[in-house]
Amino acid sequence: MDQLNRRLDFSLRIAPDDLPRLRSELATSGRVRIEPALAEDAAAALAQELAQSSEWALTWRQGSAERELDAATLAKLSPAQCAALEQFARAGDEHTFRFMHDAIRVAPDPSNRQARGWLIDRLVDGLNAPGILARVTELTGEQVRSFRGDATRYRTGHFLTTHNDGRKHGKRVAALVINLVRWHIDWGGLMLFHDAHGDATCGWTPRYNAANLFLVPQDHSVTWVNALAPHPRIAVAGWFYAE
Repeated sequence: MDQLNRRLDFSLRIAPDDLPRLRSELATSGRVRIEPALAEDAAAALAQELAQSSEWALTWRQGSAERELDAATLAKLSPAQCAALEQFARAGDEHTFRFMHDAIRVAPDPSNRQARGWLIDRLVDGLNAPGILARVTELTGEQVRSFRGDATRYRTGHFLTTHNDGRKHGKRVAALVINLVRWHIDWGGLMLFHDAHGDATCGWTPRYNAANLFLVPQDHSVTWVNALAPHPRIAVAGWFYAE
C-alpha cells in the first residue's frame, strides 16, 4: 500500500451539527442521504480501486436459492454460456425475490480484512469504528454494534426486486449504500421505496459519494440497469447490526 493510501480517512462523514436534522428526517421518512459520504480523496481512491478490480464475482438469487460464480470461473465461460446463465437468473414471477449483480465480498473478521488490505476492507473497518457506530446509534435511536457489507456492481441487465431487508438476518437496524460512480436517471439503477400497494413513494438516483441510509425493514428495489448506461453502477452496500 503506498504512502498516500495509508493517509486516507474512511470515516462516514456525519457531522455532529447535522445529527439533529438527520435524526428528525430519518424518524419522519425512514431514510436520509448523507453527502459527501467520505472524504473526497478516499472516495476517489476507492472508486478507482473498484472500477479497475478483476475480483468481481457474479451473484444472483431466486427465492431462497443464492448462487455465485467467481471471476476465474466466469472468465472460462463463453458469451453464449454467460447469456444463458443471466437468462436463467432472471427467471421467475412477481412473487419471486430475485437479484443479479456483481460483488466483491468483504470478510466479517477484522483480521482477514487487515491481511488483505484493500481499500474496500479499510472502508468496512472505518464503518466499524466505535465513533461511527456511536453516531449511527444516535442517528437511528437503536444500539448498533457492527457493520457488514460488500462492494456491488450493476451492469446492463442487472437488478434487485422488491424486498425489505427483514430483521431476521441478525437484527439489521439500518441499510447503508455508498454510491461511487456518477450516474444519470435515464440509465436505470434507481433505488425505489414502495408502499403497501407497491407504488413508488420515493426514488433516488445514485449520486457520487452520497450515502443512502434507511431503516430496516422497508420495501425497496433497484431498477433494471439499461443499455443506455455507459458504465456499471458501483457502490458499497451493507447493514448496521444490533448484534
